[in-house]
Amino acid sequence: MPNESERKIIHIGDVELNIEIADTLVLKTRGLSNRDNLDENSGMLFVYDDKQIRNFWMKDVRFPIDILWINDGIVVGIQENIPHKLDNLDVVRFKSNMEVSMVLEVNKGWIAQNGIKTGDRVDIIDN
Repeated sequence: MPNESERKIIHIGDVELNIEIADTLVLKTRGLSNRDNLDENSGMLFVYDDKQIRNFWMKDVRFPIDILWINDGIVVGIQENIPHKLDNLDVVRFKSNMEVSMVLEVNKGWIAQNGIKTGDRVDIIDN
């Protein structure tokens, strides 16, 4: 189906993670909306054809997340504990501090639990 995400495995440093690939406009727009959670050790990887400052929002996302900003196969930025909603009920919005070609969304706390840091290498494995 054209609206189904491709699934792959990604290695970040020594850590393995199951990911869904969001590489079409439909998949990128939907993102993690209307889900109650991500499975343990899983994430969603947004893949772009170019490098830009990336803007994201948490519309209809029901749980907090961590974000890895990735460029040229390297983690170049990290944002942890992004809330899924604000006290005033506005949609949470955030963006990368630099141009990136990929963005990985994972469960809140995953980055700290796995010791992920900027400079870690990112490899996508075809399964």
